[in-house]
Amino acid sequence: MTYSNNLKAVSILSLLVALLFFSDPLMADMEEVHIQATGPEYLLDQSQLNGLYEENIHSKVSLAQSFTPTLTPLTKIEVKIDKPRKTVDSLTLSVRHSLNGSDLVVCTIPAADIPYFTNWIECDIKDIDVTIGETYFIMLRSGTSSDSPYKWINAYDESDNAYPNGSMYRYYVPTNHWESVETEFDYVDACFRTYSYHSLTDLIAEGFFNWTGVKPAQDNLTGFFTVRNNGTPFSRMDWKILQWPSWGNWTFSKNNGSNLKPEDGYDVVTVFVVAPHSNVPDEYLGRIILVNTHDGNDTAIIQARLVTLKNKETAKEFFRLPLIWYKMIFAYHWLRFIQ
Repeated sequence: MTYSNNLKAVSILSLLVALLFFSDPLMADMEEVHIQATGPEYLLDQSQLNGLYEENIHSKVSLAQSFTPTLTPLTKIEVKIDKPRKTVDSLTLSVRHSLNGSDLVVCTIPAADIPYFTNWIECDIKDIDVTIGETYFIMLRSGTSSDSPYKWINAYDESDNAYPNGSMYRYYVPTNHWESVETEFDYVDACFRTYSYHSLTDLIAEGFFNWTGVKPAQDNLTGFFTVRNNGTPFSRMDWKILQWPSWGNWTFSKNNGSNLKPEDGYDVVTVFVVAPHSNVPDEYLGRIILVNTHDGNDTAIIQARLVTLKNKETAKEFFRLPLIWYKMIFAYHWLRFIQ
């Protein structure tokens, strides 16, 4: 077989292999799985799951349930809703820090997405930073008529407080104020779940120092580097400087930081350095090491380099002296000579 025939056979074989590979359904599925993004791992924080009673939500009545988070951020909320009749009006869920405050986040659920009768309805809200231990409110409202209301399932009991960290509230449009659904004799708590996720921090430090032509003991060397938290939203990172070069004298505008969130941007650290008193060696290398105090394995490195004037360059500096200095030096040595 000639060389051209060999080349043609190899080309045909390569084409067949390529067609087989790219048309194989299994390979296509593997590629799709490989590029599929994974979502956060939700953590259940607060919840009240039991209830045999209902409170109406319609154009003249809104409801709220207070809760006290132990995790941040708040990422998802579920409420147990009964939709007994047909309606085209949506249900709006929001979160507030006080009953009469502004909405921190709003989630609107179309009527078509809410099944009939009793179901858990999910709102995957925009992540918000909440203060652990403080009171927040899940608000539900709708423009639907009183003939076709939504109903929030709740626990109503004279002796058992289903959710001790909060309670249920009702808002009447005609009276224009909130009131507690609970009384001095009854506990009332709506059915709900709140979620967060594992908070992860990630230390990132950026910068580089490269001082050249430095005189021995020069004391005006400055620079800066930045520190940021590249972790999950609203995660809080503490960091500190663990190590810096042993040559010279180093001073930092801050040696550590605390509660740095990704949303805060950068911590800027200014560096002040006094050069070594010797120019031997004439090149000094070193690094600044920072550590995430939440995770000892999470470190960052800033490289530093300093080059002093070599002996010849020092001599050149001598010959750059002003003329008056040469005259003074000459006079000094002449006086010593004639004595």
